[in-house]
Order: sequence, then structure tokens, then C-alpha cells
Amino acid sequence: MSTLAQIELALPHLAEEELSHLERFVHSLRRRRAQKSRSALDLAPLRLGKVLKPLSAEDDLLEEMLDDPRP
Repeated sequence: MSTLAQIELALPHLAEEELSHLERFVHSLRRRRAQKSRSALDLAPLRLGKVLKPLSAEDDLLEEMLDDPRP
């Protein structure tokens, strides 16, 4: 069985023990994938160079983004 359609056709013919084994197998795969998932917090810090202009209290980045005419 190599496709989802083939698996779906085989499911009604599986014994109770085989279904249980399949459920445990799928659960373990999901758990392994969840452990492998990464986030930005997992990445090492980057050096982007020096700051060209430090932010000040007058800088309103959100306002600049809202007024941006790009789609």
C-alpha cells in the first residue's frame, strides 16, 4: 500500500489488533514530527551589521507600515 486510497480500501479488512497497531504507529509518527518542528527561537542569532539609525521615541514603525502604499 503506497497511496492513501489503497490504505482506505484496506482498513475495513484489518483485524482489531492490526488497527490498534496502525493507530499507535500513526501516533508515534505525529509525536516525532512535532518534536522535529522548529521555530525561529531555535535558530542561532544572526549578525546583520551595524545599526544605521537607532530607533527613537518618535519612530512609529506601525504607522509607517499602515501608510505603505504597496499592496
